[in-house]
Amino acid sequence: MRIKELPLSDIHFIPSEYTDHLYHSIIRIGFSFPIKVKETGCGYLCVDGNKRLTALRDILEQDPSYKRGDKVKVIIVNSTDNRSNDCSRGRNTH
Repeated sequence: MRIKELPLSDIHFIPSEYTDHLYHSIIRIGFSFPIKVKETGCGYLCVDGNKRLTALRDILEQDPSYKRGDKVKVIIVNSTDNRSNDCSRGRNTH
């Protein structure tokens, strides 16, 4: 698992409906948590955060000079390594 900052254009995501609250929250404070993505041969695939990415895309269409820009902090998960799954840590405590 790695954390990286990527341009929105490098992340493939499924456009999803979101609430006005989410839209305005992203304008005010940005993302509280990084988006989870999986590395593919042609970029990155969103595995958690489609609504947030859709809202950011719409914000940038409305205001290309959006103060936080088009860079997104992401967690790159490796699907072949169970240790990269942050949920597994909670199950491994004794």
